[in-house]
Amino acid sequence: MSNHKATKTQRRRTKTVSWLLALVTALVLVAACQQETPTPLPPTPVPDAPTADAEAAPGEPAVVVATATPAPLPAPTEAATPTPKVTSGTVTLWHSWARQDGDALAQILENFAAANPNITVQTLFVAYNDLPQSYADAVAAGGGPDLILAPAWWLRQLVEANALLPLSDRLAEGESDQWMAAARDNLSIDDTLYGLPTSYELVGLYYNRSLLEETALPATTDDLLALAAANPAQGAGLYLNFYHLYWGIPAYGGELFDSAGKVVLDSTPGPAQFLDWLLRISQTPGSFVSSDYGMLLDRFKKGEFAFFVDGPWSSGELSEALGDNLGVAPLPAGPSGPARPWLSADGVFLNPVVDAGQQQLALGLARHIANAESATLLASLAGQLPVHREATVNDPLSQGFVAQADTALSEPHRMQMSQVWGYAGDMLVKVIDGGTLPDVAVTETTILLNDALGQ
Repeated sequence: MSNHKATKTQRRRTKTVSWLLALVTALVLVAACQQETPTPLPPTPVPDAPTADAEAAPGEPAVVVATATPAPLPAPTEAATPTPKVTSGTVTLWHSWARQDGDALAQILENFAAANPNITVQTLFVAYNDLPQSYADAVAAGGGPDLILAPAWWLRQLVEANALLPLSDRLAEGESDQWMAAARDNLSIDDTLYGLPTSYELVGLYYNRSLLEETALPATTDDLLALAAANPAQGAGLYLNFYHLYWGIPAYGGELFDSAGKVVLDSTPGPAQFLDWLLRISQTPGSFVSSDYGMLLDRFKKGEFAFFVDGPWSSGELSEALGDNLGVAPLPAGPSGPARPWLSADGVFLNPVVDAGQQQLALGLARHIANAESATLLASLAGQLPVHREATVNDPLSQGFVAQADTALSEPHRMQMSQVWGYAGDMLVKVIDGGTLPDVAVTETTILLNDALGQ
C-alpha cells in the first residue's frame, strides 16, 4: 500500500488550529508578499497533520491558513481576441504518490508525453501531510505548481483559501458524465466542480469463503444477523466508527443533514432502528462491534468470523492472510433501501493564479490523468478504485468495491463535520458499550449537534 493511501485511510480527527495562530500566520504571509514575490520551496509542515493510527476515526483535514488572490480576469472588450490554444510548454505537477501509485503515475505521464511531445511535465513529490499547506502557501505567494494530485479531504479549506480553480465552466457539456456521480460530488462545493476525479475509497463487506457458501451472502441486515445467530463462525466484525457505519443510516431511512445543514438524525425512526440492529449483532456470539480496529482486523485474518466491514486500504493485508478465500460483496440493504456508504475521492486540481496559457496546459494534463486509459492503469498497477466509468477493473476484490460504489454517497464537506465525528462517535459508543437506548442516544446527539452548530 502506498504511503499516501496508508495515511489517508488511517482516519483521525485533527486538532483545530486556533484563530489567533491562523490570523498571525496570514498577516505575516500577506506582509511578506507585499514586499516581494517569493519563489516558494516545498514542503512546509502542516500544523496538526493527521497521524496514522489503527484505531483512528475520520476527521477534519489539516487547516489551511494561507489565502490566495486569484489572478483577475481581463475586462471584456467589444472585439475580444480569443485566447489561442497552447500546445507547447512546461507544466508542473505536485503529488504525494509513491510506490505502486508512483509507478502508475509514471506510466500515465509517459503516455501523456508520447501524445504531447511538445509539452514537458515537471513533477515534485511532496509528503502527503505537507502537501495542502505547502501548496496553499505557494499559491498565496503568487506561485506554486500548475496542478496537484490530492484527496478531497482538504477541498473546503483549499477553496476557502482561493487556492483552487473552478472547473465546471471549463468542461464541455456532458464531459463530467464520464466519472461516477458520487466522486464528482465529492470534488464539488455548492455545485461547483473543483477537481477531475481519479480514484475513490469507501467501505464494503469483506467475507471469508472458507466459512460460508457464496450463495449464502446476506442481502439484508436481517440476513446478516440471522447468519450470525445460526453459527458464531458466520458472525461479523464491525468497527465502531461513524465513517465505517454510516451506510446503515440511509439503509434504514435516515439522513444526517437537511439541505440547510441542520442535523436531522431524529426526524425518522431509521437511525435508532439501525443502532438497535448494531446492538443486537454486538450481543450475538461470534460477532464484535468494537472501537478496537486492530482487534477486529486480527480476528478476521484468523478466521474467527466470516464478515468484516472495511475499505480497500486493508485488502493487501487481508489477502496475504486469507488468500483466495477473501472476497468483497456489497453491504447488506436495510428495510428502506440499499446500504449507502460514504465515498471519498482523489482528484487533480488546478492553480487559479497562474496565467491562462498555463491553465490550458494544466487542464489538458488533468484530463489525461482522469481519462479511461489512465484510470485503467491506476487499477491494474496501483490497485486503486478508478472513478472513470469506462475503466477496466480485473481484480475481484476491487470489483466488489466497484459494485458497492453504485449506491455510495459523497462524504460531506460541510464544516459541521468537525463536530459530527465526535458527537456521532459518542452516540455509537453510548449505545453499544454504555447501555443507552438507541432512540434516546439519537435524540440526545441530534440536540447536542444542532446546539454546537448554532442550529
